[in-house]
This record gives sequence, C-alpha cells and structure tokens, in this order.
Amino acid sequence: MFKIVRVVVRLKGRSAFAKLDLARFVVSQMTGNTNFPTLTALVTELGSVADALESALIAANTGDHEAVGIKEMAEAELELVIAKLCDAINGVALGDRAKLLTCGLPLRKESTRHGELVPPSGVMSKLTSTTGRVALVFTGSKGALSYNVYRSTSPAPYNWVFIGNTSKQKYNDDDNTPGTFFFYAVSAVGAAGESSKSAAAPGMAAA
Repeated sequence: MFKIVRVVVRLKGRSAFAKLDLARFVVSQMTGNTNFPTLTALVTELGSVADALESALIAANTGDHEAVGIKEMAEAELELVIAKLCDAINGVALGDRAKLLTCGLPLRKESTRHGELVPPSGVMSKLTSTTGRVALVFTGSKGALSYNVYRSTSPAPYNWVFIGNTSKQKYNDDDNTPGTFFFYAVSAVGAAGESSKSAAAPGMAAA
C-alpha cells in the first residue's frame, strides 16, 4: 500500500465568506501557474464567479429576499466551478505533490494498491438538447480516481488536446459551433498514473 496525493475541496459547513476567501486564494495561486497552463480558462471563470458572489453578498446585507436568493445562486455556482477546477487540477498533476502544493487547495492522501490502469471503454456521444454541446458517456476503469478527456478536430492521425478532467463516467464538451464534428478519447487516472487513451469516438455539437 502507498499514498496517492490529491487536492480536495472542503466546503461543507463553511460560510459564503469563507468559500469566497478560498476561491480568491486559489485564483491568486493558479493565475500564471506554469504547472497548470491548460487550466487558465477555468481559473478565469472562478475569478468571475467569485466577483459575482462578492457583489451578491454585499447586496444581500439589506435582507431583501430577492438579493438573498441571488446570493444563494451565486454561492452554488462558485461551489460548482471550484469543484470542477479541483478535478481538473488532479487530472493534470497526476499525484505530483510538488505541483499540487502550488494550486491553493488542501491535500488529501488516499491509500490504494499500485496497479496499471486499463483505458476506459465504450466512449460515445449521446443526444442532448443543449446547443453546442457534445455529451460524452463511457465505461470507467477499475481503480480509476478520475478521467482525462481529449478532443481531436481531425480523424487519424488524431491531434489530441486535453480539454478536461472528470470524476464521473460522463463529460460535457460545451460552447462549440453547432454541427461541428470532433473525435474524443478518454484515459483513466489513478495510482499508477494515467492509462493509455481509449478508442476514439466521434461526436457532433448539438444544433
């Protein structure tokens, strides 16, 4: 047995102000962080939702019911984005403690057995009504902690680009031009590092 190092988001029981402080700290640590160059967009998004929550907290001080409702929605949005960033950080760092210590999120160690991961299988896109989305689903790998998702704009030879990490056996690739075709592959991330990529699967952004 040995330890896998990951970062986690611990928000349960924390006030909206505490969540905002954590988000601000993570943004400050991740902005310009050369260990995570592919996560710039997510860091920017977290900064934006943190700004929105701060404004909502100020407005909610009046006790106005509508302002309080907006604050609660802004708080929930921040929780979603910081969790998404946490998953992406773990997917990029692959247990590298030195890298993870630079991201601003706390570490958690997990015991597990060392074993080579097999790649996920059954990658496919499913129907969705969300314009510009490719909704991917796949069968996970035993021992995987998360999954890295890759996209190619051309068929073989593929030009794979990492687009995200997920802890679930599904992933939504959003904000694409409707009707655009892509190819996708998924790898498993766990104690032994990252598996090879799955077989490629086509997907078209919903119109």
